[in-house]
Amino acid sequence: MRASTLLFSLAAGLGLIGAAAHEALGAPKALAPLAETDLPADVIWLHHFSWHVGTVAVLVMAGLFVTAARSPAARPLALVATLMSAGFAALAIALAVFGNSVLWTTPAPYPWTLIALLGGVGLRLAPKGAG
Repeated sequence: MRASTLLFSLAAGLGLIGAAAHEALGAPKALAPLAETDLPADVIWLHHFSWHVGTVAVLVMAGLFVTAARSPAARPLALVATLMSAGFAALAIALAVFGNSVLWTTPAPYPWTLIALLGGVGLRLAPKGAG
């Protein structure tokens, strides 16, 4: 097995674990309290929608890594997935630094950085001319 295949597979696996944790652990913690607020219903449900869009995006990212791991010709998909994860990491870190440092106490800044690093190293180690 090529090192890039292993790294893309690890990135995909972490993405799938992240998506499952986002829904199973994060959604009740982040979404349920909204029902107890006086926020307008459209604000509450837009937050629900946005939360689940995040999960869908992570599942797509994991699928891109899976496809890249299965086919050297799909290396460009690993680049897209790596850029997605790097974007998630940059957003979480920027919000923690410039918004509210409480975000450092959540998982938000951490898994996306690791997944982006795995994808980036995998791309670096992937055979040249693949994809």
